[in-house]
Amino acid sequence: MLSILIPAYNFDVSPLIKELYHQSLVLNETIEIIVFDDHSISFVEENRKVAQEFNLNYKYLDQNLGRGRIINLLAEHASFDYLLILDCDVMPNSSSFLTNYLSKITKKTEAIYGGRKHEYSIEHKNKLRWKYGYYKEDKTVVERLKKPYLSTLTNNLFIKKELFEQIKFNEILTKYGHEDTLFAYELKKKRSHIEHINNPVIHKDIDEDSVFIDKNEFSLRNLKTIYDSKLIPSDEIQILNVFEKLKSLKLEGIFARTFIYFENHIRNRLTSERNTVTLFNIYKLGYFCKINRQ
Repeated sequence: MLSILIPAYNFDVSPLIKELYHQSLVLNETIEIIVFDDHSISFVEENRKVAQEFNLNYKYLDQNLGRGRIINLLAEHASFDYLLILDCDVMPNSSSFLTNYLSKITKKTEAIYGGRKHEYSIEHKNKLRWKYGYYKEDKTVVERLKKPYLSTLTNNLFIKKELFEQIKFNEILTKYGHEDTLFAYELKKKRSHIEHINNPVIHKDIDEDSVFIDKNEFSLRNLKTIYDSKLIPSDEIQILNVFEKLKSLKLEGIFARTFIYFENHIRNRLTSERNTVTLFNIYKLGYFCKINRQ
């Protein structure tokens, strides 16, 4: 009935596996959990051990494939008609998480997105990653429905296997970032039926500020690949839309040179407790202008 696909990378999936397994015990449907480890350095033994304990389909990959390619590979090994794609660093927010998805299945079901949230945390409240997630990324169902496709992420996506196989992840991107953007746009082009519900997962892995910035720089380089290849219209993505406006005013070069001059200062501010989401958005735009000048 349902294949749960988890691409693991340098994160302990044991708590997630145990929670999903215990939730599956109360269901009348057949559930399989597939975990492929994308050539991790950390938590390899922990993940292998929990896979053996619960008799999961587990594989450690000999080379790093990247997120899109590994999810495509996981889907190829799925046995059932529906897939639930989950990031390895999440935890269901509800003890009826699986039931909530399965109860929504109808004849017209193609894809359902349950959302993601960051819990309020005194420990993390000064971290840029937490601020960006809590204030920028976490969206209610009503907010997601304003842009139902680009609000659809594969950190918690229930999707018909037949539909996934028609789209798959574009393997042009081999590093972190914007895999979901391309995937969501393909869903939009096909006019797939996307349902948004309140069935979130909690994001548990709050990166250190410098790591989060580095990941976003990789992500922006992926976005440049998308932009250069004209895979998505610029007006679909806010940062591309702003960049195009700067270009039309012949200001992208001035913005890039100004960013380069202040880059280290801004980065130092972003890795301090005085960081803000607004400043981070400016950093991202400046970085994108910079790499396009290069």
